[in-house]
Amino acid sequence: MNLELFNKLMEEKPSQNPPEWEAFLEICHTHMMKHGIKNPIVVELGAWRSRQKRFYEQLLGARYTSIDISTKRSIPDIHGNTHDPEILKALKKKLGKEPINILFIDASHRYKNVKKDYEMYSPLCSDIIAFHDVELGRYENSGKREAWRFWDELMMKMYKGEGEYRNFTVLSIHHYRESKNDRQMGIGVIIKR
Repeated sequence: MNLELFNKLMEEKPSQNPPEWEAFLEICHTHMMKHGIKNPIVVELGAWRSRQKRFYEQLLGARYTSIDISTKRSIPDIHGNTHDPEILKALKKKLGKEPINILFIDASHRYKNVKKDYEMYSPLCSDIIAFHDVELGRYENSGKREAWRFWDELMMKMYKGEGEYRNFTVLSIHHYRESKNDRQMGIGVIIKR
């Protein structure tokens, strides 16, 4: 991965924690190189200000699609609720017969919504599924930040080698911050092949 370009792109402040984001993109780059995937297809569910788009496009040469329910915080490629079957249908039409290479789940952080996003979109992904904010809310009782709960549930299934999960590689990227003002975020990564 071109670190000079990465650092230049970081000047615009993505919505990600810099060390976590760099590690995640390095994993994606290495995986795509290993499997000879040029111009990977990236789908991001929840595109806060669309700040990650340029990283995928410029660093990985990706074909990027975002899905978001809001047009106030970004201009998504597909506008609507990720749980709407018509939105899934629109994405499938856009993909044609090609699989998603990198799926980044970062829409609603409520447990049931993260789980639903995974269930609906992960079957379309052949390579990497990532969850943002797998640490956010872990030590608070907000009820709104529960991506960590679903991540932990998936980790347990993988640990036990249940069903489809026995052949996946799992990574949890977390850059600990000591200040209580700095929220813990984290990126959970599943590599399917």
